[in-house]
Amino acid sequence: MNEEPQTPKKSFCNDSLFDKKFVKTYSPSHITGFFEICDNKNPLYKGSIGCGIVLEAGCVTEVSLCNNLSVKVQIKINGRAEEANTTKYVVEHLAGMSEVVVSTNFEVPVGCGFGASGAGALSTAFALNELLSLDMTVNEVAQIAHCAEVENSTGLGDVIAETYGGVVIRKKPGPPGIGVIDRIPHRNEKISYVALGKKSTKTVLREGGGELKRRINEAGREAMKALMRKPTLETFMRASREFSLRIELISDACKDAIEAVDAEGEVASVAMLGETVFVIGDSEALSEFGEVKESRIADVGANIIGILH
Repeated sequence: MNEEPQTPKKSFCNDSLFDKKFVKTYSPSHITGFFEICDNKNPLYKGSIGCGIVLEAGCVTEVSLCNNLSVKVQIKINGRAEEANTTKYVVEHLAGMSEVVVSTNFEVPVGCGFGASGAGALSTAFALNELLSLDMTVNEVAQIAHCAEVENSTGLGDVIAETYGGVVIRKKPGPPGIGVIDRIPHRNEKISYVALGKKSTKTVLREGGGELKRRINEAGREAMKALMRKPTLETFMRASREFSLRIELISDACKDAIEAVDAEGEVASVAMLGETVFVIGDSEALSEFGEVKESRIADVGANIIGILH
């Protein structure tokens, strides 16, 4: 993540003139193992409790001011223009009338349970804070990103985890400054995973109904109780596995992958809410289900990695 900032491509801006500077930021991704939904009319207090792993593989976002845009906000995800309403929310709440160009490139698959929307929103908020000299604290920046997530139903607890890094236990819902976390000690372990498909968090959260919410919250409470009895990475994996099976959201392919990993003596689970199966360390069984990718557990959260004046 120590690459030098480069001048944005001309296609980012109609006249290629950047008013001030260009800022590059980084956010890790986040795999949720299990969670419990916590509703509140105030988005700052809405979210989830649960536990997840923050991964070094995340996203890099480049943000600049630009004259003569055809639209006020231009957002590109992996090189393609996108609506990206969660990131757009952040821009609209921080940039005022400024014309802003945002380009986010992900190292993890989008829509597969890696908290990509939260990472994009958080890295954009960090960049705008620097770019526009807003002088906001980390908590204030992250609170905007969290509100963007919950208001757009793209996530509930990714932002607070991606702000800090590690194996994060979310004990009280909300963003930094409001939510409360603890962390499980770890040794920078490798996480291996296979993405088997995409799933819309918004669709699940908005259309799942009361019965799904009840299953999620009951399973989430049981998983948290098990974890807090023995808060280790191994307990997290087993609690997450049981959660994924109990809530009845995962595909048959994910179940097959979990069983295959179990047969080789390892424990696998599914990234929530997605169709990605992950394990601690290596697993030969996972390779039967697709391309195995890997990342280390992140020790740090979102940060600024480059500024071009």
